Amino acid sequence: MKTIEPCHGRLRAALLTLPLISLACADDAELEGGDDTSETDGPGDGDSGDGDGATGDGDGDPGDGDGDPGDGDGDKPGLGDTPNVLCEAATVNLEMIVAENSSGAPDPLAIEAAYVGTGLQEFVQQADAVTGRVDAGVLIDDAAILASLEDAIALGDPLDMLDIEWTIYLVMQQYIRHEVSDVAATLPDPGNDPALLYARWDDAWCYWDAGLRPIAQLADGVGLSGDSIEADIDAGFEWGHSGIEGEQPWAIDEWVVPPAKQVVEKSTYAIAHRLVMQWSADAATEGDPDLAAAQARAAYGAFQLIEDRMNSKNTPGIGIVETALLGDPALIDADDVLDQMNIAFVKRTRKYTDLALPDVSGLMGTAEGHTGANEGATYSKLVEPFMAELDGFDLDAYRGHWAAWIEAIVNDDLDAAESASAALTDYNCQLQAALGIVECTSAIDED
Repeated sequence: MKTIEPCHGRLRAALLTLPLISLACADDAELEGGDDTSETDGPGDGDSGDGDGATGDGDGDPGDGDGDPGDGDGDKPGLGDTPNVLCEAATVNLEMIVAENSSGAPDPLAIEAAYVGTGLQEFVQQADAVTGRVDAGVLIDDAAILASLEDAIALGDPLDMLDIEWTIYLVMQQYIRHEVSDVAATLPDPGNDPALLYARWDDAWCYWDAGLRPIAQLADGVGLSGDSIEADIDAGFEWGHSGIEGEQPWAIDEWVVPPAKQVVEKSTYAIAHRLVMQWSADAATEGDPDLAAAQARAAYGAFQLIEDRMNSKNTPGIGIVETALLGDPALIDADDVLDQMNIAFVKRTRKYTDLALPDVSGLMGTAEGHTGANEGATYSKLVEPFMAELDGFDLDAYRGHWAAWIEAIVNDDLDAAESASAALTDYNCQLQAALGIVECTSAIDED
């Protein structure tokens, strides 16, 4: 497979800026933590939101999308105001597991005490049931954690304990996706109780804020200077919260909540993408075999957060990545791991570079088209670092095309939309060619 040069040279060196992270079995361990059922499953915002996370609803009202959690808006509750005893209990116990894995000598009995019969296990069981992660009546993730605990107690292998931590991150990410998706898909109905929608949005916020935030902070050490996944997710939650009560309290703002959902959800994929890139490269070059094994296993754990996003875009890549990360770390081809992920995400981005045009889906001037454009702009952030050496590429100009595309959809301005769409599609197809994709596509799977 042809690989794009930045994956191998100057750009990779510039991106991999995290300090060497010592994982589970190392003496100085420092690891602190850590699609959509439909691609465009809701509408968008009404301003020219550019998908960069710094979003708002453009109405000028204080307290709705300005990035300050809990500020409220008049009589509306603030983000995170809904009490959540289960989330608090679950995330406190997750912190205990993270601390144990970071100790250099993790005790499986301590991890067992932090999980079995606690609020954390109750959350995992509830989340498995809610998200449908059940097989023949067995709660998949709870069973996986209990099996890893059994192995860890019997064998004392730190990798089993690391698996437990990453399974919990996966459950939290899946639950966040489920809750924000459900809120974003709410249809207008005078019987809707906005308090219940606020509570569900706050529930997702809690598991992000106290659960996944630490791994987003790690991921923010990898990527383009000035980008912040953490800030993007915060802003997405704020933006969506501001639209839970639209023109009527029983109808969400379809120009706000669905695109905000996309910003939140797709930005969690960026967390995983960056960490897999980092830790696969670290594992491949690490001289300490125990540390290399831990880095590879952490990369595998992070990959599970995006594994389903590879499906139907680069399905063979799933096996390639997982085989590499579960094998001998010295044999990992980190460039190929990165390329396999980028093949999937450049295709996912491609869908939204022209989706709203009349000759594609006819979504100009619609909330649905606006949501798709915000989704594409957020997906694009995963692959933009690897466009750096494409002919004539300028990041600021490229993101300006996304902003213009979104604004044109909002304003139903076909001329502006066609111009922005053409530029976005051109660069996307250039990157696809550099990755060895035979035909520029959003839909064709790899062989």
